[in-house]
Amino acid sequence: MDQRYRIPPLAALNAFAAFARTGGIRRAAAELRVDHAAVSRHLRDLEQTLGITLRDRATGKLTLAGHTYYNQIAPLLEGLARATADIRQQTPHLTVTCVHGFAYHWLVPRLAAFRRNHPHIDLLLRPVDANTAFHGTGIETDSHADIFYARDDAPPAALRTLRSVAIARPPVFPVASPACVAAMGGQPTRLIDLLQAPLLQEEDDAEWRLWFNAQNVDISHVPSAGRLWQAHITLAAARAGEGIALGNAFLLGDDLETGRLVRILPTREPLRETPLGSYVLRATERAWEKQSLSIFRAWLLEQVAIQTVNAPA
Repeated sequence: MDQRYRIPPLAALNAFAAFARTGGIRRAAAELRVDHAAVSRHLRDLEQTLGITLRDRATGKLTLAGHTYYNQIAPLLEGLARATADIRQQTPHLTVTCVHGFAYHWLVPRLAAFRRNHPHIDLLLRPVDANTAFHGTGIETDSHADIFYARDDAPPAALRTLRSVAIARPPVFPVASPACVAAMGGQPTRLIDLLQAPLLQEEDDAEWRLWFNAQNVDISHVPSAGRLWQAHITLAAARAGEGIALGNAFLLGDDLETGRLVRILPTREPLRETPLGSYVLRATERAWEKQSLSIFRAWLLEQVAIQTVNAPA
């Protein structure tokens, strides 16, 4: 065999890929269900075979060469796994990447029912940051769907080569813990009073500006009680009593029913129902037509419809 095309042992490649995915030897070992010493040995053997340092011993992270190699082999390993599953006629696989808040607070509590009703579909949920690129490293595009939040003020996503459907367009409203409301002296009288309240922001004040604008409140500055990057983290801060956050039904779970959070409702001014964007499901043309995604898409839209019907007035 031509020495240029000698492939390292698959066990070493799997160990390296698991280490790259998880960021640690022990986590990789747990994923592979082997001893961590075996993962260490496979990494050393792979480095010797390649003649390249893949892991920075000082930081424990991948070197630049390690990142490059992983990005190249991950899709190939995924393809090998899919080809093996296909030839065995095994369970169809679907990876769903999803913004954190929707994944944790709405999708996860419903996935057990989906798996019970569709045990033949191997669904992997991967929460990702809102600004993560659609095609993540190591994800086979033909079995990948993505759920993201498209805010109204954002530039249109480049969907020319993709299929998409709007899942839901939920109203957004301010919420806080009962302790926070009490510390404020009760509910505000007017909308403008919120500008004197502790407002929790995500990455910036853009969403609050959109919300105030939709309420016909002119503002020049949105005071910040803290910036927390993502919606589900701002809501966690709100539950802890740190301030007022913007939320929607897909992020709040049972917070309102249990009383962990309450809606902020000015006593002398009604709030307008204010959607600021939509949750969207997207995938490539090939993935869109696959049975696993067709089933998941129908189930997802059905679950959203059920929530909409049962939502409190």
